[in-house]
Amino acid sequence: MTGTRIDSVTARWGAPHLLTLLTSVVIMALLLVASAACGRAAPFRARDASLSAPGTARVAAARSGTPAAVPMRGGALTVLDASFASASTGWLLATPCANQVRTCRTVVMRKTVDGGRSWFMVPAPDAPPADQYQLSPPAPAVGRILFATTSQGWAFGPALWQTRDGGATWQRMRVPGRQVQSLGVGTDRVLAVTGRCGSGAAACPFHVYSGVPGPGMWRAVPGASVTGVGSARVVVSGGVGYVFAMAASLGRPLLLSGPADGSARWRPLPVPCAGAWSGALAAAPGGSLWLGCGMEPGAGQQAKVAYLSGDGGHSWRKTTSPPSGGYLGDASMSPAGTIILSGGRMDLYISRDRGRTWHESPSLANAAALAGAGFTLEGSVVTDTHGFAFQEGVSRQQTWFTHDAGRQWTSMTVH
Repeated sequence: MTGTRIDSVTARWGAPHLLTLLTSVVIMALLLVASAACGRAAPFRARDASLSAPGTARVAAARSGTPAAVPMRGGALTVLDASFASASTGWLLATPCANQVRTCRTVVMRKTVDGGRSWFMVPAPDAPPADQYQLSPPAPAVGRILFATTSQGWAFGPALWQTRDGGATWQRMRVPGRQVQSLGVGTDRVLAVTGRCGSGAAACPFHVYSGVPGPGMWRAVPGASVTGVGSARVVVSGGVGYVFAMAASLGRPLLLSGPADGSARWRPLPVPCAGAWSGALAAAPGGSLWLGCGMEPGAGQQAKVAYLSGDGGHSWRKTTSPPSGGYLGDASMSPAGTIILSGGRMDLYISRDRGRTWHESPSLANAAALAGAGFTLEGSVVTDTHGFAFQEGVSRQQTWFTHDAGRQWTSMTVH
């Protein structure tokens, strides 16, 4: 339905032609309103969930919903986030309130065990939803999910809930700093970035805490506190953690790294770009990192630069710059080097050779058109060949899946 064009109307107007024309006008009007409301969009910061490998990439127990064996019926859901523990098993965090996320009081969850072909209802945390447009979401809210295995998962942002049985039950967790902005999972550790922005969006303090999966104690990671930044995201590769933070006033981003268990002080690593308005960092097993920086944007365009490191961020080499369309916000990378980029007002950009070449998929053309109008399209790799994307919009609450490294995407509306 996206990108509908109003063709020239012949002199003979019939009822079907008139209905088609009126439908097209309504859709175009909605897109124009969304685009105008977007204006000069706020920085689309990096997404805030990370795993040591993509898909393995994102206090009373809450017992709600129905068993996973019961298919769901009803209206389309607005997807807030998705996470896959394998190519077949994944979860969606969603709300039934279409585009009125802020009026919802609860979130719902769906699970797939066949790679997204079918979905079933599973219990969700007893929490309200938070979306990416809320600068100050309610303290109990969650807007992201992250599953490390088929049993171990989290819902967060700003609250934190954990499941240890694949979503059958959920338990509220308490973390120092309270508001969880980003979460990463390593071999045997969970890293949480906590912090809260004040009136200045670029004057936020963030702190990193390390804990073991479960109700264990959290402890502050030495050297991993950040001040005076607009956002901070943690990613993990094996037993090593990284915090990538965007500086104020197009300054040089900050990159810190150290052991995920907090056994040694984290240290700054060199950042290859001199300044950035937004950026993204992706980690793959073995110490491979991809880092992208986007300059100040305008009219839906943004100059971007990209770098690759094979030694955990100690040295970098420049790779091919991603396309200029849209505002860089997130990146994920598989062990073999498949990379998916997403962000504000942009299509998904896909590389199958560690960033040497970038591609778009014609099968996402409609979704990309909606993204250009302000309805964000987010995507992530799960394995070298499997990935997913989701989008909320005026006429679509859809999820897409690829099984050939982004060449072809298949859509599904989850109910």
